[in-house]
Amino acid sequence: MKPARLFLAVLVASSFANAADLPPQLGTLGEKLLEETFAGPEVPKGWNANTGSLRVVDGTLRAAEKSSDMHIGAFRYRLPMQDCAVQIDFKLGDARVINLGFDPTPGELKKKGHLLSVVISKTGWSLIEHNDKANPESKTKTHAKAETAFDPATTYTLLLECKGDNVVAQITGKEPLKATAPDFHVKKPGLVFRMGGKDGQEVAFDNVKVWALK
Repeated sequence: MKPARLFLAVLVASSFANAADLPPQLGTLGEKLLEETFAGPEVPKGWNANTGSLRVVDGTLRAAEKSSDMHIGAFRYRLPMQDCAVQIDFKLGDARVINLGFDPTPGELKKKGHLLSVVISKTGWSLIEHNDKANPESKTKTHAKAETAFDPATTYTLLLECKGDNVVAQITGKEPLKATAPDFHVKKPGLVFRMGGKDGQEVAFDNVKVWALK
């Protein structure tokens, strides 16, 4: 690697490494269920793209939508959990939007589709409860939202907590978003990520940590 590129790689990696953990609001951190820094040359085992593209660059996971899929980019990490705290560092880059959320474990609810998500764009963020895809009259509900700028080149740390039917989302430098709904307490089969944008407009993720929440 040329000196200039090596310096850039170190700079990128260090900018993510400096992000501080956020303190939980709904409980205390229990057993650590996952920690991933994407230090290897390949996408780690278990990070599976449903649509879009995934690759590891300079110690970060890069994810993007692909127009040929005719669907927003989506990938998952299987990790059964219920009351939990999920922390991740991200840079929006040129992407239009990113989501981090959960599905209900099969058999937990009668609804079809996603459970809840944090949705982040350059102009704001929100905490939503997804509609039931099996019910044409069901609508996605926005529980909390805020208009606030997210700099595409800045590293932010997101902490998403679920305990019982309560959810809190924190991002460095932003006021937390909070929500309560009767279905949020259910078991969750893993992490669900989605990202929207044109081909090549990648989001960068790093330092994923998941804990049981007591």
